[in-house]
Amino acid sequence: MSLGSPVRAALVALACALLAVAAPAPGEAKVLRTNLRADPAMVDPITYSELVAGDVMKNLYEGFTEIDKDGQVVPALAVRWEANPDNRGFRFHLRKGVKFHSGRELTAKDVKWTFEQILLPGNKGGLTLTYLKVLEGAQEIQEGKTTQLSGVKVVDPYTLDVRFTRPDVLFPIYPFQFMDSGIVAQHGADWHTKVSAGTGPFKFVYWKRGQEVRLVANKDYWGQVPSVDEISMLIVPSYDTAVSMYEANELDIIDLEVIQARRVLKDPKFKDEILAVPAAQIRYLGMNQNLYAPFKDKRVREAICLSFDREGLVKGLYGGAGAPLYGQITPGVAGYNPSVKPIPYDPARAKQLMAEAGYPDGKGLPPVKITCEPTFKDELAYYADQFRKVLGMPVEVEIQERGTFIKRMNAGEVPFFPWGWTADYPDAMYFLSQVWYGPSPYNRSRWKSAEFDQLIDRAQGIPDPQARYKLYHTAEQVLLTDWGTCPLVVRMQIALRKPNVQGVRLTPFRFLPFNTVKLN
Repeated sequence: MSLGSPVRAALVALACALLAVAAPAPGEAKVLRTNLRADPAMVDPITYSELVAGDVMKNLYEGFTEIDKDGQVVPALAVRWEANPDNRGFRFHLRKGVKFHSGRELTAKDVKWTFEQILLPGNKGGLTLTYLKVLEGAQEIQEGKTTQLSGVKVVDPYTLDVRFTRPDVLFPIYPFQFMDSGIVAQHGADWHTKVSAGTGPFKFVYWKRGQEVRLVANKDYWGQVPSVDEISMLIVPSYDTAVSMYEANELDIIDLEVIQARRVLKDPKFKDEILAVPAAQIRYLGMNQNLYAPFKDKRVREAICLSFDREGLVKGLYGGAGAPLYGQITPGVAGYNPSVKPIPYDPARAKQLMAEAGYPDGKGLPPVKITCEPTFKDELAYYADQFRKVLGMPVEVEIQERGTFIKRMNAGEVPFFPWGWTADYPDAMYFLSQVWYGPSPYNRSRWKSAEFDQLIDRAQGIPDPQARYKLYHTAEQVLLTDWGTCPLVVRMQIALRKPNVQGVRLTPFRFLPFNTVKLN
């Protein structure tokens, strides 16, 4: 059927009108749209302690050093540093001319103030609190005896000395987030709900819970100034929904969990848009002996670890996008031990161990809940099914809202759970000292070993990397020999990006800040 001239003219006019609506107007802001799988637990560096918050905050805040696209530690807000001869401190030289989001210049006073704010007992310091306890005077602040940190001395506006109660050779590479010391006076104690106090390439605009976190480019950034004007981080708990939004051109980049990404990996239409790297993340089963008495028996812990098939898990639930994990350090992280023995899938041995522990075919075992957040419900169901079939274990699956689940884990209130821990810096100490060191607040399964803790304490004082790695390997073997944990898998880090999005840096440590991203 042919169309007459008037009809053709009308259709052309309509098409032009639609194109005018769809095309960005001259001068229109370039907004990068990405997803968050949940609301961040916080947006302030004082209480910072979880992964989703980290995805937001690494665009806002910086420390002495940062990780580059190759996973190497490079200078950031410190241009250089020197260790004290006794390895119990450092002198840091700060980068000059760096501006906070307020426009004030970064100085040594701000670094000292940041440390003090995290240590103050009423501020409920998060992850970085564990790095600061080594500082002289830290305990006095935590006990409320003073608000001034004696172990940090401001030499001049761009130089500071830090002193430790014991050696800590990794201190310069810890992921600190330095804050503007004038922020409270300007915006009040709840400043982090209104503004950001960092030096990063983006500034905080707002956080609408359950909907969006919005960031705007920091045009005064000391490094590579962002090409995009804003970042819209949409809170999308369902990965299926995130993929649908991506296909509808409502998202430019999406971060995916492997289990939810299986159909994406198999779909040829996404072939050229997939980004994938092995994650610097351990996944493990936590077994809290304080909450479930059978876990006190090493034979029960070993039986659990032998009762599921890691290779089958990777091929099935993970669609091959991962590898079995046998230790508690991931490949590519300094200190990884490739000689750790594989953990076999051995149902017969698992049954024998349970019988020796006094629980033949699960008889006499009290009920227990295995708990996680909704993202991992399929994986959770797999473990529960295996424990029932192989061990006769009366396991009930419990799905909890993410924030509640994390708070309960941190409080030591979850007896049995699969979980992960992603490295914030490229050294095995991050896994060993955060997840399994006895005093760590993130030792969520509450496993403890005096021998392990002593090895970690010694390693923190050894500047020679190879000598330090040997202690890591010994400590890791103490943990594995005691079956204090069940290693699970090393998953792939997977994302999709539209063809017009360039400069995305996906690393084993998740996305690097988005200041290098361009929208073409």
